[in-house]
Amino acid sequence: MGYQQPGYPQMGYPPPGMPAPGYPPQYAGGYGYPYDPYAQGRPPGTNGKAIGALVTSLAGLVFCGLPSVVGLILGIIAMRETKRTGQEGHGMALAGVIVGALAVAGWLLYAVVIIFAIAVTSPSPYGY
Repeated sequence: MGYQQPGYPQMGYPPPGMPAPGYPPQYAGGYGYPYDPYAQGRPPGTNGKAIGALVTSLAGLVFCGLPSVVGLILGIIAMRETKRTGQEGHGMALAGVIVGALAVAGWLLYAVVIIFAIAVTSPSPYGY
């Protein structure tokens, strides 16, 4: 009669459909990062400077370009603020900058043409 050694469980592969031993199962659900109650949210509403930039730039088309300069400056400031704070109105600020720049360029071109026309058509003081 022989003495048999006690049988030890064989470490092999787990049965199909079972997770590997020693590791917890992977979490399959979720929405990414959890909600952070201390995170700062986006400021409500549209940036007031962006609205002002668009309004003054459009008013510059009617009132000889002077408000367009203000609209251009307000638009640049509003674009920086909306980028920094995440507030809405970046598109309005960009439109204010574009309209303001075009109005200022148009009025400057108009002034140069008028000055050139006056210089060409005026008689010379020396009679030449």
